[in-house]
Amino acid sequence: MSALSPTRRDDSELSDIELVDRVIRGMRGAFDLFYQRHHRLIFHCIRSRADGSDVDDVFQSFFERLVERDYHILKLWQRSTSLPIYLSKVIRNFTIDFHRAKRKKEESVGCLAELEVFAPSENETVTTNLILKELRKQGIAAWSKLDSRDRVLVCCKFHRDLSNEDLAQRLDLSAGALRTALSRAQSRLLAGLQTLAPEYFPDRDVTP
Repeated sequence: MSALSPTRRDDSELSDIELVDRVIRGMRGAFDLFYQRHHRLIFHCIRSRADGSDVDDVFQSFFERLVERDYHILKLWQRSTSLPIYLSKVIRNFTIDFHRAKRKKEESVGCLAELEVFAPSENETVTTNLILKELRKQGIAAWSKLDSRDRVLVCCKFHRDLSNEDLAQRLDLSAGALRTALSRAQSRLLAGLQTLAPEYFPDRDVTP
C-alpha cells in the first residue's frame, strides 16, 4: 500500500497571523485573501463612523495607504490580540484623521460655498451615481487582486498623482520601463474590473 501524501492546506484555513505575515512578505495572493477576508469588517467600521458621502473615499484611501506605507499598520499589530478588534481601532483613528484633513482642506479655501463649482452637475442622475459607486467598489476589488508592484503603480500614479520621475526612482525603473509597467498595470486592472463587473462592459469579451 502506498503511503498517503500529506494534504495541502487550503489558504482559507490560514490564521490571521499566518495571513498577515504572508501579506507583509509580499507573497502572491496574500493581499487578495486579506481583502476578501476583512473588507466587509473594514467597510462596516468606516460606515459606522464616517459621513455617508465619505465612506467610499475613506475605504479606498485606507487600502491605498496600507499599500503605500508597506503594510506598516499590519507590522504594528500585536499578535496576541484579535486582528478584527485591532483593525476596528485602526479604522476609527484613520477615519478621524481623514475628516480632520478634509476639514483643514475646506477651511483653506475660506468656506464650503466656494466649493460649489466642484459639485455634481444637475445632469448627473441618481442612477449614474449608483453606477459610479458600484464601479468604484468593484475597482477596489480588482485592484486588490493585482500583484504588489501593480498595486503600487496604480495607487501612486492614478490616485496619488506621483510624477513619473518620482515613481521611476521609487521603483528603480527607467522612463521607458515605467511607461510599459504603467500601461500593463492599467490593462490588468481594467481586465480584472471587466471580469468582476461584466454588465458594465457589454461590448467587451471577458471570456477566458
